Amino acid sequence: MQLLTSITAVSLTAFTLLHLATISSALLTLDVIRNLTEGTDGYRERILDAEGGLGVGVALGSGGGDGGQVVLGGEGDEGEIEDTVAAALRMLCTDILIELEKPLTATPSPSSISQTPPDCDKVKNEYHAFLAATVRFLHVVQERQMVWRWGSDSAVFDGVGWMQGLWASRSTNSQNRSFIEQQMSLYAETGCFGKGNEVLRRDVEVVEYLNDLLDLFG
Repeated sequence: MQLLTSITAVSLTAFTLLHLATISSALLTLDVIRNLTEGTDGYRERILDAEGGLGVGVALGSGGGDGGQVVLGGEGDEGEIEDTVAAALRMLCTDILIELEKPLTATPSPSSISQTPPDCDKVKNEYHAFLAATVRFLHVVQERQMVWRWGSDSAVFDGVGWMQGLWASRSTNSQNRSFIEQQMSLYAETGCFGKGNEVLRRDVEVVEYLNDLLDLFG
């Protein structure tokens, strides 16, 4: 898989002009963002729960890890954890891909069309909650990678790379829309973020985090 390089802050304006020029209406909805937030937190919990069942925890020095646990077990436990993390990444990426694969000619359902102005405080809070859930999930992945040091042949590496591609690249789905583009279009339609680049800037930070994670695999 050819991985994208980081989108830097310097390129935000160019990225915006290039991609917004081809964006019509968003297929993502605010309900989808809520569902993805819940799902992302759920996949994080799966990783933590699986470790608890194995009697394995993570310790990354003082203040690191989840609950200050120590690493126990051997290669068998490592394999179980790797499989669990990889599965969580695959499920989250599949959820995102399903939304990106919706045909661009899809007609919005009546329930998705509102005649009333959006509650912008709620829209912003839910967007920030989605980003926070994403960062929490990636932090759990990062902690385990720093302990187990999986290589680039790991399914975890593949999952992180897939997630990075879905967020930043058009080529990872048949509709040629990146997840960042879909979010920019969705929130532009609400009018809640004004003319600033907050959504793009914060989404690029997620992609940069994913790039940093990929670098940990050597």
